[in-house]
Amino acid sequence: MSGEKRRYVSVEEQELRRLKEQESRLRSVQQDLPERLNAVREQARQEFQQRFAPLEQRAQRQEQESQRLKSSLADLERNTQKRLQQQRQEFQTAVRDSEKRQQQALQQETNRLETAMRQGFREQRQEYLKITQQQRQEYTRLITEQDQKFTQLIIEERNERKQGQRILQQQIDHVVNDLKQERQQKSQLAQDLLADVEAIWQQIDRDYQHQKFAPGRLAELHRGLELARTNIQNGVMEAAIATTQQTYLELADLRLELEQKEQEWLLLYQAALEDLKTLITEVQANRNCEVEVGQGDETETFKLEVDYWVNGRLTEYEQQLKQLETQLQTQSETLTTEQIKQLSDQILAQQPILGEIVEQAKLSILGSQLRVEIADRVVDVLESLGYRLLDPESDAVYEGSDQRNAFVVKVKNVAGDEVVTVISPEAEFGANSVSINTFSEILIDEQTTTQNAEAIFTALNDSGVQGNRPTECYEKPQDDYKDLEKVKQRNQTQTKGL
Repeated sequence: MSGEKRRYVSVEEQELRRLKEQESRLRSVQQDLPERLNAVREQARQEFQQRFAPLEQRAQRQEQESQRLKSSLADLERNTQKRLQQQRQEFQTAVRDSEKRQQQALQQETNRLETAMRQGFREQRQEYLKITQQQRQEYTRLITEQDQKFTQLIIEERNERKQGQRILQQQIDHVVNDLKQERQQKSQLAQDLLADVEAIWQQIDRDYQHQKFAPGRLAELHRGLELARTNIQNGVMEAAIATTQQTYLELADLRLELEQKEQEWLLLYQAALEDLKTLITEVQANRNCEVEVGQGDETETFKLEVDYWVNGRLTEYEQQLKQLETQLQTQSETLTTEQIKQLSDQILAQQPILGEIVEQAKLSILGSQLRVEIADRVVDVLESLGYRLLDPESDAVYEGSDQRNAFVVKVKNVAGDEVVTVISPEAEFGANSVSINTFSEILIDEQTTTQNAEAIFTALNDSGVQGNRPTECYEKPQDDYKDLEKVKQRNQTQTKGL
């Protein structure tokens, strides 16, 4: 007679704590993460500088076009272009200064990160997240500074426009008294003003991403130009001048708003892309880790292929990050500021996941080691009952030769009876099912097999592996575990962890 005795067991809290404290000895294998992060930052810095080139080209075109204006707006526009050019230069200088500060701090950060990596993975993650937080704070500070500078620029612009309005009114007031000549001069003044404002409207339409940063606003202002053109055609020159002048004031405000929003977008985009690239780099640098198990002379070090121990979760995570990277890069022309902020929030939410994945891998390898330890205790008990482990190489195997799976061990006694113990992992860390299968060609007393099983479960309980459900008894053993060579060969996985 033969049968199966099964019990679900879990590691007691103190033992779980001991196992989880191995975190302090979980380390990255590849120690070049600081160099990789430096390379990513340098590449990001160069790409950021390249994004300034269109701004410079736009400034040059606008300066040339302001020379061709015919109305009193010419001086206003030239002064505006000078102020905008100065602001752009200050912006680029602020960015370069920020990058310089980051580079100077980077060496200190690199040293801190290298030290943290030697201490353990948790310390490494804390230091990495601290470094990326410092980077984001630098970009946030730049955005705040630019907001303040634009506020001052808008005040200066509006004050000068008021002066320009007074000059224009003086031109209107000094028109000669001859009625015919007055109409001609006012007509010319209105037409020149309208032509100049139309040129500025076209310039904004051509040079700025107004649909991204202020959708519909530019189209609305074009109606003012159409109204002014109608007034000119109807001979209502002063109304045309007033409408055109008001449209110009609104266009000038819109242009400053677009300049400000574009610079804010550039900083937010750069921060999001750099965060994402550095996170991907960290993921790639932590595909392999080391975990130490045991104390003192009994310490064992295992190389940990993270993706293997988490069933491909690390690769899936990296693919999700790369999808975000692709979205950022391929949709950069259409992504709004709000969408960039949302993507940035997604990236920040993704940052802790790497730590969770590596922790899962660590617990998986410790769980695998725990199954071997449970098997050793089972064998000790069975050996005290007259059984022997004949060949540790062939009679103690992982199912499918996969260390993530059940650990199976077989012992025999002199009568030829076999006991096959299957320790299978459950979902929760430290929890396993222990199945004791007895195979015999002769009648075995049920009481004897029960006593053997209880002796095993008592020994496990004494060593901190506690049963959390009553023992389940089955009349027949699990025949598919009798032949360990078949157990070893089935359900092969494509990647081996160690």
